[in-house]
Formats: sequence, structure tokens, C-alpha cells
Amino acid sequence: MTKLLNAQFHELFKSKYFYITSIVCVIIGAGLTTAMYLFPSYNQPENSRMILTKDNILGVVPSFATMFLPFAAAATVAVLLDSQYNHGTIRNMICCGHTRTAIFFSNLITMSAAAAIYFVLYQVSAIFMAVCVFGFEGYDLKATLVSLSAMLIMQIFESTVISLILGNLMRGGKLTIVILVVQYVLNMSVVLGMYKYESKIAEIAEKIFPQSCIFYFSCFAVPEGIWKNFAVSAGLIAVMSLIGLHQFKKCDIK
Repeated sequence: MTKLLNAQFHELFKSKYFYITSIVCVIIGAGLTTAMYLFPSYNQPENSRMILTKDNILGVVPSFATMFLPFAAAATVAVLLDSQYNHGTIRNMICCGHTRTAIFFSNLITMSAAAAIYFVLYQVSAIFMAVCVFGFEGYDLKATLVSLSAMLIMQIFESTVISLILGNLMRGGKLTIVILVVQYVLNMSVVLGMYKYESKIAEIAEKIFPQSCIFYFSCFAVPEGIWKNFAVSAGLIAVMSLIGLHQFKKCDIK
């Protein structure tokens, strides 16, 4: 497993896509902070929670990561899997004696780590720019920032494992389909959390994805029952990982 992880991370760090996406995340983090500083109430009602101040910036700007992290994670999986299938990397790993279980989980760990790096770069650039424009005083690192980070880590694993299932199912192909399916399935939960539909089915669906609580975090408020969201998400990740592993074991690797 250690050798596989070393090989996977080596491949990741050689990928131009990884560095391009990392740069894009830095630009988006700094750019969003700057834009919201320059236009704090653009097209927003007077009492909107989205107006940026130094009291809520650490909730508002990092929350926007929920919109593009699924896209970045899914695209990373699709690009790397496409390379592995097209260049016979997976076939060579199996021929060298590595089990499909080890290959699947080494991919999951490596690709999730890539998405986590994207989030850290986004977060650091957003906070750095906030310090530049607002000054350092006034920030209140409450439990919400920790909870928000935990929520996004859950989202990273969810988007990565769903991407792996789809990518292996299609043998690394259909890049656009993989990206769009994962992106919109995960972001749908943000809509559920925003509008709070009076429906038991919608309520259950909302709890499956922790990022449905994004709008509470924007105001530094820990949503009621957030730990249930984390528990459900952890269970979902485990179940999807087992499904993905079972599917990968049945793949005909040529």
C-alpha cells in the first residue's frame, strides 16, 4: 500500500492539471474576498447575510468552496483515472501483484488529498486577502470555522468516491459526464439547505450531505444537528466506498 501511495502521489505531483487547479483555487479565494470587499452589498438586500464584513468573512468566503470543490475533485479523479487506464497503469499495478482493494483505496486517498490541498490553498488565500483588506483585528475563530472545515473534508471524500465509482464504471472516459454528475448531485444539497423544503424526503436528502448547512456557517452559527450530518455523511462515504470497491473488482482491466 505504501508503494502504491508513493507512486500515486508521484503521478499527482507530476500532473499539470493539479498545479493549474491549485493556482485557480488561490485566485478564486483571493478574488472572491477582493470582489466582496469592493462590492460588499452588490445586488443584495440591506439585511443580507452575504454582505462581507470582517465579522463574517471567515464564514462567507470559505463557504463558497462548496460550489467548486466537487467540480475540482471530480475533474481530478477523471483526469488521473483517464491517464491510468489509457497508459495501462492499473493493469501494470495488478501484474506487479497489487490487489484491486489496495489500488482503489490508494486512488481514493491520493485524489481526496489533492482536493484537500485545493481547499487549503483556497482558504489560505482568502484569509490572507481578508487580513490585507480588513486588517488582522476583529476575526473570531469560533467553532463554526472548524465545523465548516470538517464539512468540506466530508464533501471532498464524498465527491471523490462518487467520482471513482463513475470513473471506473466508464473506464476513465466521459470526463465531462463524471464532472457534471458529481458537481450537481452534491451542490443540490446546498439548495435543499437554503430553501428548507417542508418535505420528509427533502429533509432526509439534506442530511446526507453536510454542505447543506452552508448558509448557517456564513453567520458563524453551528447548525443544530450538524453532527448527525457528519455521521450520516461518514456512513454514506463508507457504503459508497464498498460499492465502488466491489464494482472495481469486477472491472475488466485490459
